Amino acid sequence: MKFDADTQEFLEALDTSTRRVYTCGLDAFQTFYQPKGTIRDFLDQVEEDSLRSRREKTRVARNTLKDFVEWLQTRGYKPKTIRAYVAAVQSEAKYFDISISTRYVNVPTAKPFSSKFPWTIEDVSKFINMVEKPLYKAIAATIFQSGLSISDLLALTYEDIRSEYEDGTTPLCLDLSRKKTDVPFMTFIGEWGVSLLKEYLADNNLNPQERLFKVTARAVEHYFKKVGRKFLGEYRGNNPVRPHSLRAAFRTLLSDHKVDPLYIEFWMGHRVPEQQRVYVSKSREGWRETYKTQAEPWLTPKV
Repeated sequence: MKFDADTQEFLEALDTSTRRVYTCGLDAFQTFYQPKGTIRDFLDQVEEDSLRSRREKTRVARNTLKDFVEWLQTRGYKPKTIRAYVAAVQSEAKYFDISISTRYVNVPTAKPFSSKFPWTIEDVSKFINMVEKPLYKAIAATIFQSGLSISDLLALTYEDIRSEYEDGTTPLCLDLSRKKTDVPFMTFIGEWGVSLLKEYLADNNLNPQERLFKVTARAVEHYFKKVGRKFLGEYRGNNPVRPHSLRAAFRTLLSDHKVDPLYIEFWMGHRVPEQQRVYVSKSREGWRETYKTQAEPWLTPKV
């Protein structure tokens, strides 16, 4: 659906991941509001209403968003999605200096349905053995052994690994800036993960600037959900073994084995407090040795 010029301007000001979510939300709102006009018309109505006296106000923003929430609920949208879609409308309004409160809108509470899966190294091995496609085997092992987020993983190019991969160096270093926060960090893929990466790359001759994993986040989530049904059987709500759960497992298993929390935060690309940065000021080879001795043993399935 084509947006009005104001909405298009707002969306173009966003980063890629936020734009994707807000585009869906504003598309839904525009479909809902279409009988009355465009999103720009809605914001005009809100502005006009804000200039009226208390007795003359019709509370356009509050009543419209309340109706929008009910409209989404009747169409089966989950609470988390409804909150995101309402936030998209709020955010566009804020972009044009219009404040919209949701205090009396009855936005549903975002309560996740699924529980966190208690990964063990044996479970990780079993899950990945159930993955049939080399692409997704490599993705799963890389997330688990490196602690990368799905967005950082899918932003990798072949150039990011080429030198050490072609030299056969393990653990293989990923020297990056985290996509979400632009925090410089370093993490690694252990020998086991690299072996699965080799299986995947055996049939894929990539140019240096090509993406390492040419697939969308949605496709990865969908595939993990498919394997998750086989691995877990039926479950309620979100997939407990979704890609992010393997990133969480990275943290949990290393914490359980008393790896320095500061090291874990650094490997995951989290911002390290300034007063503690001296403790993560190691060379690449220094970090490689730390990962190899303190992390890799707990992130490698027993054969």
